[in-house]
Amino acid sequence: MEHATFDHNEEQYIVHNSKEVMQILNDLIKHKAMLKVSFNHGADDYLTNIISIDPKVGAVYLDIGVDEEFNRRLLASSHVVFLKEDGVKIKWTSTQVTEVSLKDGKAIKIALPKDLIRLQRRDFYRFATPVANPVMCRIPVPDVLDPEAESILELTLVDVSLGGVGAFVSSPLNPAIEVGKTFSGCKIGFPDVGETNLTLMVKNITETHTKEGVTKYRIGFVYVDPSRGNEGLINRYVYILERQAIALAHGN
Repeated sequence: MEHATFDHNEEQYIVHNSKEVMQILNDLIKHKAMLKVSFNHGADDYLTNIISIDPKVGAVYLDIGVDEEFNRRLLASSHVVFLKEDGVKIKWTSTQVTEVSLKDGKAIKIALPKDLIRLQRRDFYRFATPVANPVMCRIPVPDVLDPEAESILELTLVDVSLGGVGAFVSSPLNPAIEVGKTFSGCKIGFPDVGETNLTLMVKNITETHTKEGVTKYRIGFVYVDPSRGNEGLINRYVYILERQAIALAHGN
């Protein structure tokens, strides 16, 4: 396996977990995703796709170009970028590319990446949280009876994104919840991933009414400067929700 190099602004989207890396690469094969291969400082590039993965030897095999001179430059390169640009951005780099002969013809072989970038282009695309496995958010707010003390406001989240979370609460709305208010020390327990410790800011509050005449409020929170560790947990949970949504859409 091979570690990739990333830009500073991409670090928060790095996937380090080997099982997740394998799952992402297998998804690329399943959906026949086209990858842009860029090298020679961006002067050369071509489109390819992953043929197969061999985890036993730690190798990824991809289609090779038809131009021999082009392939010679590719094989001589020590910094090759593999990029899926449409939809969810997937990116990794390789320092060595070799040519191999498979039963179906020639291919290029690279080391299985140890980490890669997975970036949802629509950072604020919201994924609904499962009702059967609710995501709880605990927010320290000033106590109504004693403003110098704190109480914990417990909310069940209805959606999660890479940019923030949303929750519905019934009337009356806690007076501490106002647009622009920031709350530190908020705990969100993401099932099968872990608990985050975040600062949340109220981005918007929307009043709604059910058919029974009950007033509810949808509260949208955004993350405020989350740590790299917390960003990793959020990214992992959003990935889980996205996979579940895809499986549901395909009836799996």
